[in-house]
Amino acid sequence: MKALTYLLIIQLKNRLLQLKKKPALLILYIFIAAMLVLSIIASFMMDREANEINFADERILLLILGGLGILFLGTYISTGLSTGSTLFSMPDVGLLFVAPISSKKILLYGLVSTLGKTILTSSFILFQVATLKSSFGYGTKELLALVFIYVLILVFGQLLSIATYMFSSVNSRRRSIINIALYICAALLLLAYLLIWRGGQIGWFEALLTMIDSRWFGYVPVGGWAIMFFSGLTSGAMLDMVISISLFALFSVIFILFLTSGKADYYEDVLQSTEIVYQKFIAAKEGKTVSKPNKRIKLRKEDKDILKGKGAITIAYKNILELKRKSRFIFIDGFTIFATAGVAIAGYNLRGKEGTSFGILAMLLYLQFFITTFGSLKFELAKPHIYLIPEKSIKKVFAASLSSMIKPIVDSLFIFTALGIVGQVDIMMCIFMALSYSACNILYVGITILYQRVLGGQPNMIAKAFVGIGLLLLVLGPPILATLLIGFILPKNLLFLATLPFIIGCLLFTLIIFLTCGNLLDKAEYTGK
Repeated sequence: MKALTYLLIIQLKNRLLQLKKKPALLILYIFIAAMLVLSIIASFMMDREANEINFADERILLLILGGLGILFLGTYISTGLSTGSTLFSMPDVGLLFVAPISSKKILLYGLVSTLGKTILTSSFILFQVATLKSSFGYGTKELLALVFIYVLILVFGQLLSIATYMFSSVNSRRRSIINIALYICAALLLLAYLLIWRGGQIGWFEALLTMIDSRWFGYVPVGGWAIMFFSGLTSGAMLDMVISISLFALFSVIFILFLTSGKADYYEDVLQSTEIVYQKFIAAKEGKTVSKPNKRIKLRKEDKDILKGKGAITIAYKNILELKRKSRFIFIDGFTIFATAGVAIAGYNLRGKEGTSFGILAMLLYLQFFITTFGSLKFELAKPHIYLIPEKSIKKVFAASLSSMIKPIVDSLFIFTALGIVGQVDIMMCIFMALSYSACNILYVGITILYQRVLGGQPNMIAKAFVGIGLLLLVLGPPILATLLIGFILPKNLLFLATLPFIIGCLLFTLIIFLTCGNLLDKAEYTGK
């Protein structure tokens, strides 16, 4: 055990010593810590009494908590049925699995290591302290409870995924039983929701909140347990907190006993899962895709008749076929479904409130920025085949970007249609919101190309981050300022026209970026990294 403790201490020490060699990374950490302190100070400066009558329904937070818990549960079980999960990295496997150390101690090391990483990644929740206080009246106690629940769910999910993989990998019949059980549980939850909705003569969203707040829902694995703990904390019901923690602890102990029982090949299964996770990490880093095992990819003959051509257009044709392999419906994926559902829920809950549409649009654009800039486009521009096509660089760059431009346009049709129907937002506002969303995402594609042109040869990731933020503010600043100024001038019934300068500005900047950076592939200093 001393060797494993020493290894953990040395790893922590080396991470701290690396900051001496990377001062930019140290500055970034200091900046993040300073912003966290400022957000906490801002939360304490709020007047709780003045805002108490405007607090949102706390069941909304319980809905989010329960939904994420059930989503994590399904994700971890699904992962366990296919590739499994792991508590170790490849260096851990090479160093520990061959060492004369008890497998139980190695498993404990993996749990402690995963726990530390999870606590570190959960720090983003702390930035929501001001939001929790202004929206729900919650303080530090509730915030720390959310962090605790998040860490608990992730660590529990890792154990669940490994145990599921070890249980089902030896027998396909067991895998089928687990799948059937998942479908039955989902059907029972849906049936319970429909009974509450129709039997109570209430709206669909109110029925959802009622189900989440029901006593029986607290016993639903992971999602219900998380709700039981948090609601017990806020209401002072200590028994609910004890029951929730006991359920998490009981099943965690069962999983650990199963892993170390000797009836399952713990080392071999975890080694295979670690290799798969490592391969996925390397593939994602290089912009490659790892196909799921046993997944049959079907392409109809008609699919090969779209966008046929020669030259640069074949790049767009290839990208669309790849999208077709991933989903039966081109450009419609999980993000489309979740974004539409999320906007529908937010629109329903905030309907009638001024500025709701602009707030939803801002949140969507914030999320989409990371999806686009860290998406497949930058890897597509570095693939060898793009250089072999005898066309001008700007044509090839545009063709490679085409699918990334079409995707947000399709998403906007679903998202803002849901906002108009469920949120009862004016049709003209929805149309201009959809145009703004599409135009800004097209600009994000242009910004991605700009990043590659300016920062393609820059090896320092911290420098890339700071310069990238500066370029983003430089490009997005003028359209946003113009929209704000026009918004103050226009009457309320024409407020949707305030987005027009933003739409025009985004498209104009995108055109300028393509004209100035379209020769990206002709530049020797561009490395594609």
